[in-house]
Amino acid sequence: ERCLIVCPGMLAEQWQDELWEKFDLPFEILTNDKLEASRSGNWFQDEDLIIARLDKLSRNEDLQEKLRHTDWDLIVIDEAHKMSATVFGNEVKYTKRHHLGQLLSGLTRHLLLLTATPHNGKEQDFQLFLSLLDADRFAGRFREGVHTADVSDLMRRLSKEQLLKFDKTPLFPERRAHTVEYALSEPEAALYAAVTEYVREEFNRADRIENGNRRGTVGFALTALQRRLASSPEAIFQSLRRRREKLERRLEEERLMKRGLDARINGIQSLPEVSDEQW
Repeated sequence: ERCLIVCPGMLAEQWQDELWEKFDLPFEILTNDKLEASRSGNWFQDEDLIIARLDKLSRNEDLQEKLRHTDWDLIVIDEAHKMSATVFGNEVKYTKRHHLGQLLSGLTRHLLLLTATPHNGKEQDFQLFLSLLDADRFAGRFREGVHTADVSDLMRRLSKEQLLKFDKTPLFPERRAHTVEYALSEPEAALYAAVTEYVREEFNRADRIENGNRRGTVGFALTALQRRLASSPEAIFQSLRRRREKLERRLEEERLMKRGLDARINGIQSLPEVSDEQW
């Protein structure tokens, strides 16, 4: 009877439209006007079917206080990976979104977390995320080799190949990938070679001079720029233009910093000498 949908702001209207079109459910989207016009002073108690924007709730402690005085049959959180927390060393970095998730998990018996984004591969972070569903099982200090996440009763993963229409036919057509080869003209081949040489030899020169290493970004940059190159000459031109503008801004910043440092050094050197008696 009472359901709360929490989603990123840009998806609120889509959720409202889909729920009405497919299920005839008249969900209301939380707005400031509705909060001010509430009959009881707590709009969350006035309405049974609500859609709320994730960051509006996570950043507003007054709204969270109103939520604490409500209960729900079902809370659905879309793009739920945004509520993740992270472990750095022995310290847990919580976010406002994660704290909101902890609050919501205590307001409903049925909590549904939806995401198509895989977690970062760190078991500690994954278990912190799962603690939103079952704090008794997954909260607390993580120990390598001792704590493992058994999610068989909590998580359902659906790939595109498994999704079917109501008539049991595949929802998505079968993906068939094959490579199409084409010959480059002489100017295209020369441009491709020049871009490749630029990335390998020049792309990270500024960072190498400053830090003495390549930061491991050359391979990524080469792949990205080669994709732009394969798209069109205009695409690679715009990418290289933006790269040049970025380096020019960085060079100007370095010049300003050096000018300020030189001014401070010159100011110190120009101070008058002071005798022991004057001190």
